[in-house]
Amino acid sequence: MKAEGSSGPEQAVIRIGHFQFLNGYPLYYGLEKGAGWGCFHLVNGVPTVLNHMLLQGELDISPISSIECAAHAGELLFLPRVSITADGAVDSIRLISSRPIDEVRTVAVTQQSATSVVLLKILLKQRYGLDAAYGALDGGIDEALGSHDAVLLIGDQALGAHYGAIEEYSYDLGEEWKGFTGLPMVFALWAVRRPFFARRAEETMEVQDRLCQSVEYCRGHWDEVVAAAACVYPFDEELLFSYFDKLRYDFSDEYREGLTEFYRRAVEIGEAAPTPELEFVEA
Repeated sequence: MKAEGSSGPEQAVIRIGHFQFLNGYPLYYGLEKGAGWGCFHLVNGVPTVLNHMLLQGELDISPISSIECAAHAGELLFLPRVSITADGAVDSIRLISSRPIDEVRTVAVTQQSATSVVLLKILLKQRYGLDAAYGALDGGIDEALGSHDAVLLIGDQALGAHYGAIEEYSYDLGEEWKGFTGLPMVFALWAVRRPFFARRAEETMEVQDRLCQSVEYCRGHWDEVVAAAACVYPFDEELLFSYFDKLRYDFSDEYREGLTEFYRRAVEIGEAAPTPELEFVEA
């Protein structure tokens, strides 16, 4: 869809979804640090909460889980230059298990990310031939592993589990997906509600520009960014450097191919309806 410009200078504040996990930090660092552009308000939330808020009209622009992009393609437009992607290991989406992955029969799954749950189901069913049973992760990791073979963790909790080596078997789902398909895994895109874009297209494109500028700033100032992140998150600088190095925030043709493959396989296992083509805005 073509951007046609803003409707005027006197506009309400733009409500932007703010991932609270570490993986979104480089997208927001420059946005929050930048001066002279105060017409936005960041709204904190985990992925499933932000998905819901965007779809309910409580946010104007937000990152949205890949699986929800497909389910709500008719309600949303997508920003073509921004994603949260890993081309291999990602560290922050992990299956923690008491046994080898090909012996897993029951899994407690996080309720914070629908995309990660579908990704796990694809891998267990299509890569390992398993029809596992899934339950909700309601308590702690130890409690979940007392009643399940494995637990799916995301975000900062998964990072802590990985580097703390809390279980003998730990599987990175980004790495598993890459090994299975040979493609990157796109975990989230950025979306704008169609009515909002119709009214405020120019500002939507400026939000995208600011996000891209934030990532570019971080790439040139990793020492500064990591030091700042270490003051906010409970991880040392060595971990932060390693983690940020694994993440990608653009949306190349190869990433689009990976996203299409994810949707195709989600449909095959009954976790998604046939997906309409996503519509991206144009500058």
